[in-house]
Amino acid sequence: MPSKRQQLADRRSRVGESATPVNIATEHLLKVEPEAATQGTAEDVVAFWIPLADLEPSPFQYRYSLDQGAVEALAQSIQAQELYQPITVRPAAQPGKYQVVLGHRRLAAFQRLERATIPAMIREYDDAQVLRAMLDENLRREDVNLFEQTEGVVRLVAVSSGRAGHPVEVTRRLLGEMRTQLKASGQDAFQEPHRTAAHLIQEVTGMPWMSFYTNRMRVYGLPDALQTAVRAGMPYSLALAVQRLPEAQHGAALDFLGAPTGPWRSRQELLAWARDSDVRPPAYSDRLQTLGRRLDRQTLTRAEQAQLEKLLGKLESLLG
Repeated sequence: MPSKRQQLADRRSRVGESATPVNIATEHLLKVEPEAATQGTAEDVVAFWIPLADLEPSPFQYRYSLDQGAVEALAQSIQAQELYQPITVRPAAQPGKYQVVLGHRRLAAFQRLERATIPAMIREYDDAQVLRAMLDENLRREDVNLFEQTEGVVRLVAVSSGRAGHPVEVTRRLLGEMRTQLKASGQDAFQEPHRTAAHLIQEVTGMPWMSFYTNRMRVYGLPDALQTAVRAGMPYSLALAVQRLPEAQHGAALDFLGAPTGPWRSRQELLAWARDSDVRPPAYSDRLQTLGRRLDRQTLTRAEQAQLEKLLGKLESLLG
């Protein structure tokens, strides 16, 4: 049986493969001629010169910013060597337009060079296949951060479930249902769409769905400023350390750590800064407000609700 490392390498080698035969009119497009043309090339591996004006960004793109230094280096490489790696697109809703699936950084480099056309492979993807292709490509990148991967998985699970709503809320509700079922029955013999959600999370991240729900989904409980910092690349452990400080200190702590884009100081440096700044533990009212916000976003089982009611009753009795 192939190892997990071998399975991941095999999956990465298939990035961008179309799951369906390509049946798209391309007669109006100019083919990109390879250095050594081959006979019988499959239509879905032929690249065409597509006008940049006919391209749309993907609505599923979950990488929040492009490294402008990397884009500039890529643009210089293209200008010097004319070495083209085609991007991947799919037909957009408007005839004659195409939606970028893979290659947003290459597209940015061509835009910087003010090129009129770009080589692209046209493939037929549904929404779930678009997200999966993006995730598999980004798994190969060293600069993809934890939040970006989590965002991609959350969107993939939400789209694959077929449920309407914001991806984070759909995924949180779906995994909450799975946790409730697991606690009630003691086994995870899920039906759809829960079975697909568990499979996708395991396959893409290599971690069980419960670990993803418990650890990765917690990032959405961070205050907006900390979520923004994590999106920009701040380690999640740093964000949690900042969250434990009084809310009034979050801005100063982020400035100290290196917001908005780093380089980031360490957690040990943050703790030393907090001691020197005489940062006190949050007041009880701040802690209760934080807990209240977290509870509003949680899905509790009946047993957990009963336990919470008891604790709230004790607190009310304590305060008279």
